[in-house]
Amino acid sequence: MLARLLSAWDNPRTMPHVSVANLTSRGVLDFCRSRGIDIGVLLAAAEIPWELVSVPGSRLSAEQAFALWEKAERATRDPLIAEHVISVLPFGTYRIADYLMITGATPRDALEKFIRNFPLVNGAFELQLSSSRLGAHLELTSRYPPEGPSRFYVEFIFSMILSRLRLAAGLDWSPKEVCFAHPAPAGLDTYHPTFRCPTRFNQSANRMTLEKHIADMALPSANALLSEILDHYAQSLLKQSHKDDFLGDVRRVLGDGFSRGDIRLQTTARKLALSGRSLQRELQGRGTSYREELDNLRRGLALDLLTRAQIPEIANLLQFSELSSFHRAFRRWTGKTPREYVRTKPS
Repeated sequence: MLARLLSAWDNPRTMPHVSVANLTSRGVLDFCRSRGIDIGVLLAAAEIPWELVSVPGSRLSAEQAFALWEKAERATRDPLIAEHVISVLPFGTYRIADYLMITGATPRDALEKFIRNFPLVNGAFELQLSSSRLGAHLELTSRYPPEGPSRFYVEFIFSMILSRLRLAAGLDWSPKEVCFAHPAPAGLDTYHPTFRCPTRFNQSANRMTLEKHIADMALPSANALLSEILDHYAQSLLKQSHKDDFLGDVRRVLGDGFSRGDIRLQTTARKLALSGRSLQRELQGRGTSYREELDNLRRGLALDLLTRAQIPEIANLLQFSELSSFHRAFRRWTGKTPREYVRTKPS
């Protein structure tokens, strides 16, 4: 019972542990709509609530986004859908990320800033930039198997980055080569429409290589001051999102602790791969404490459960040692006893 109620009480807008902004998924839906696909049916097939794609600023779990790509490819029968979706996502769609790509001094500089702030857009993948005598190598990694539906996102990310850098340069240039870890789609062995360069599949890594003279050319749209301001602002947003992610993890583990019957600090810390002292320090740095987080969770659950369970049962579920302790806590939360609160609560 408690596990079900915890799930219902949890905030639906809480960011999933591995999440992506809904901007790309909205582009996938717009592209499918342009092909005559019923997007309501598509979302239902991918098991994605409409609110997650219709409300600006919402995020999807990586698995939901991958499922949408897979269903969209089947519905449109377009093996190049990852490239074609770019056409319905104009410059500015990705806001700060897009402007970081065109205000850098060079493509290399723009990529370094973009990579640093990429988790704001997509937390499912990591980007790295390295150099060799051949030029600059942009590598994309994830924890997902390359043969799975995550491959659509891999192709899309490289296509999106290339389209933005072409816009920034004012030149229709091509990479030296593009490598994918996943197999080639059936019937296709090149990706000429977007990349127009040697494209290799079943490789050891997802990698796009820029020749040195391209990576280091001066961008006509460069704006050093704006680039630094955007980078600084994006970093502040990223730090805040990391804080929220951590607090979300703590609250999820605490909620699970009620189901397990163990809400001790040391147990929660161990579930988060931290020591008890480290957990306390992380919470203090966010202006809260373990006692406060536990108290807030108990309060929310108590108020939600009050009309659905008996008071002694609620006190037991929330692991109060005595019924009188629950009554004291409830009066502190609301200024009323549980029974008084129920009587005065609007119907």
